[in-house]
Amino acid sequence: MKIMTKTLLTLTPIGLALLLPVSQQASAHGYISKPEARGYLCRLRENTHCGNVVYEPQSLEGRDRFPQSGPIDGHIASAGLRAFGALDDQSINRWTKRHIKTGPNEFSWRFTAAHSSRDWRYFITKTSWDPNSPLTRDQFETVPFCEYQGYNRQPPKTLTHLCNVPERTGYHVVLGVWDVADTPMSFYNVVDVMIDNNDTQKAIWQDVGDIVTGRDLKVGDKVKTRVFGDSKEIPSLQTVLTINNENEGLNKNWTIALAEKINASQSWIQAGQLNENNEVEITVGRNEIFAQSNAGISSVELEFEMAPLPKPDFSVTGVSHNYSIEDDAVNFDFTVNLDADAQIQATLNKSYNSIVTKAYEVVKGQSQLSLNYPSAQTGHYNLAISYITNEGVTDEKVFHLNIVNSELPVEPTPPVVEPIADVEFIFPESLASYKAGTVVLQPKNNKVYQCKPWPYNGYCVQWSQGSNQYEPGVGLYWNMAWIEIK
Repeated sequence: MKIMTKTLLTLTPIGLALLLPVSQQASAHGYISKPEARGYLCRLRENTHCGNVVYEPQSLEGRDRFPQSGPIDGHIASAGLRAFGALDDQSINRWTKRHIKTGPNEFSWRFTAAHSSRDWRYFITKTSWDPNSPLTRDQFETVPFCEYQGYNRQPPKTLTHLCNVPERTGYHVVLGVWDVADTPMSFYNVVDVMIDNNDTQKAIWQDVGDIVTGRDLKVGDKVKTRVFGDSKEIPSLQTVLTINNENEGLNKNWTIALAEKINASQSWIQAGQLNENNEVEITVGRNEIFAQSNAGISSVELEFEMAPLPKPDFSVTGVSHNYSIEDDAVNFDFTVNLDADAQIQATLNKSYNSIVTKAYEVVKGQSQLSLNYPSAQTGHYNLAISYITNEGVTDEKVFHLNIVNSELPVEPTPPVVEPIADVEFIFPESLASYKAGTVVLQPKNNKVYQCKPWPYNGYCVQWSQGSNQYEPGVGLYWNMAWIEIK
């Protein structure tokens, strides 16, 4: 008999310590959602070139008890994790900033997997920090400006702390540390903030742009500021002014209105002239654009978005639905009514290919135009008629039509027929006056036809020697327009 034996796996204390944090570590995740942390703004696509953190802003976990231990200097933002190393890039304009003021501010955490918590601590960069150098312990105050205990309990899915941000101005970094209770790990989130205290007398202003003068704007035009940090645009600092009436569009008015809107909506950017008290004041005439030196703003440009010009009245008449080939060609006669001088272009297309095109110079008003299609082929076409004015305004109308072979028989001259008493006209006599109920005699077959009621009566007047598809009794589509009564 074969005796079965079991082998028990024993772990040394070191081996057990290596295994336990792995499962515990995977169960606890979270990030600062307000104001949004650097990694979370990567997830929101407001920060770019971030690497893998866009998928895991909640996973910035490293050794605990900063600043005594924790991630090494230069790798604090990534929590020392190589996969998230892009977060360690540091310059004054590398990251999107959220705007706050000193004093009471809310810092909110979102937990994707809660864990027993020891505490939450918040550190801020020193007043003398260098925003263009890596984040190190020396860049941060050693004592947290805000701290909350966790009491070894699991937090709810979201948790908000009210913290008094110390006196600062301009760009700073807040480091939020969540120390979990039952592992030697912590979560590290850095928040890039622009702190505005409206203390302009202490600000160091640098000239970063100008509000150009010398042009009037029209109703509907827009002028926008484009704010750059080195070569990267900062859309959140844009100011947009829309011109609502002619008076607002005058150069002397919109330049001041733009400066006022910049100054009302921004404080790290101001427009005007710098006076002896280090204040930026709006002036009549030339106003410059200034930025606080520690805001990471290198230049501000103006962009003008012109409102589209109104389109003139435009109509095209005389285009039929069906045309017959005569002498191997088709001639399209049409009338254009346009309330402007312009260039007209007529193009006949078939299966997305241009068959024939012609350009015309016309003056304001009504123009009788014609387009000839030699060596015509039957089929379905569209006729596109467009214009462009001297100011660049353009529009187009497209008509779908059919070209068919002419099937008119060659007949001798019809005999003179005495009109029937109840017949109003001998076709095509007084063609333009035909309406629903009009009765005509067709001399080619000596039959009587009545024009159909609306909406078919419009076909009764569509006739010419080269386009007779609705001619009573003989046209290809005559029964769309007429009723044979005798």
